[in-house]
Amino acid sequence: METLSLKADQRNKDEKLSQIRQSKKIPAVVYGKNTESQLIQVEYSDFLRTFRKAWESSIISLDTGKEKLDVLVYNVQKAPVTGDFIHVDFYAITRWEALTTHIHFNFIGESQWAREGWILEELMKDIEVKCLPRDLVDHFDVDLSTLEEIGSMIKVADLWIDPEKYELSNDLEDVVAKISAPRVEEEEEVDLDAIAVTWADEAEGAEWEKEEEK
Repeated sequence: METLSLKADQRNKDEKLSQIRQSKKIPAVVYGKNTESQLIQVEYSDFLRTFRKAWESSIISLDTGKEKLDVLVYNVQKAPVTGDFIHVDFYAITRWEALTTHIHFNFIGESQWAREGWILEELMKDIEVKCLPRDLVDHFDVDLSTLEEIGSMIKVADLWIDPEKYELSNDLEDVVAKISAPRVEEEEEVDLDAIAVTWADEAEGAEWEKEEEK
């Protein structure tokens, strides 16, 4: 797996986060089991470029200005309206110590039934695993061409994820993807008798109002 690099600067706890963001930087923190917590900030464009490659399962060599640490992106916060990154948590790892993270699914191939108009449902986008840093991978492949029948599905057990390397949080029977029939909206039946009764009631009400006005 490619090790990515990212440069950070130390920041003062008294600095206003809004001012940091206005300067095109992202407030961040780095911490770990054997690492002292540090308040840092990263260039927005640098982090965006790195995160597009790293997600949560690639090791990043983070230069904090004090030291270089191997980290994972542990958590990101985004602005609810713009979707811009507003804070990042980095987790410093120890290469011989197991860690918990999410590994994304890479959907490959194509089901013939999806081509013919049936619904392909990708029910899981990633999976939580516990493993050693050396066993981290960018993704697990999910081959959609194995969905050969209507109603067929791919379960976690079908992915053959090595149990000696990866401890999974999900159940092996959890469904990753499946083929479903198109949803057909049933036409609402018109109750003509009910409409006739309603019209009769309205007519009777109108006659009653006329009598009252006299």
